[in-house]
Amino acid sequence: MKKVEISKDSIIKKTDEIVESAIDGETVMMSIENGEYYGLDSVGSHIWELIQSPIKVSELVDTLLKKYNVDHNTCESDVMEFLNELNNNKILVVEN
Repeated sequence: MKKVEISKDSIIKKTDEIVESAIDGETVMMSIENGEYYGLDSVGSHIWELIQSPIKVSELVDTLLKKYNVDHNTCESDVMEFLNELNNNKILVVEN
């Protein structure tokens, strides 16, 4: 699968190739394709919940800004970094 670059206008969602479980407000996942385990903190787990269905990156950032006390640039930068990490690990579906 060719890696697609993520932008604010990208539509993203989690891949279906993940087995996941919530433990104490955090998410533990295993990629069936990669055979690797991943752990998400509470913020990462919240983002993971929000990308269960397709969502535009800019809408994801706006949703997070309503919940967390963070400025727009920091939120957008942190979200893009997190999404790129998911994308690099092939556990994110990206449409531009």
